[in-house]
Amino acid sequence: MDESRYQELMRSLNHLFVESEHDTQAQAAAERQRVIGEIKALMNHHGLTVEDLDG
Repeated sequence: MDESRYQELMRSLNHLFVESEHDTQAQAAAERQRVIGEIKALMNHHGLTVEDLDG
């Protein structure tokens, strides 16, 4: 394998890792928003506010 092909493969691999990291971050953000929505719904169901959490 010549140097240019090696460099091309390394760039592709780096791009793949970057894409994977972005996908992971997007999934984590979506999960966080889902959990926040669930917490808000439960608080609303039980008549709780943020002030009630301060205890």
